[in-house]
Amino acid sequence: MLRIDWNVLFTVFNLLLLFILMKIFLFDRVKNVIAERQALADAKLKEADDTKAEAKKQMQDYQAQMKDIEKTREDTIREARESADKEYQKIINSANLKKQQIEEDAVTEATNKKNEILRKAQKEVKDLVMDAAGTVVGASVNDETNSKLYDEFLKKTGEEQ
Repeated sequence: MLRIDWNVLFTVFNLLLLFILMKIFLFDRVKNVIAERQALADAKLKEADDTKAEAKKQMQDYQAQMKDIEKTREDTIREARESADKEYQKIINSANLKKQQIEEDAVTEATNKKNEILRKAQKEVKDLVMDAAGTVVGASVNDETNSKLYDEFLKKTGEEQ
């Protein structure tokens, strides 16, 4: 038969008392420490996620800024090239205008020199013809007659050419 001894009852009572005391003083405090550590770990994880999200946002902002900078750089280079091309065309046009002016001036000057040389040659020829005519005809011919004779001579030689 089964007999219950007082020792068994005291052992069960001691175990129950020990369990209750451990629950009050040990398990609850351990649970609280574990809960605090869990909350701390959750806070750190949330902080890490927030930091990661912030870093990702900053990286996107940085990439957007880099794209804007690249676009600005390309626009600046394009504008500089266009400006340089316009300046180049302006210089070329100015040089062409100067070249044309120089050519026109040279042609005008050459024409003037040619006309001056022709006038001098005509005068020399006229003087020679008058001298020759004066020698052939004699001293009785005056300057006006000589001039008329010379003009006729030039007309005839101009028609033959």
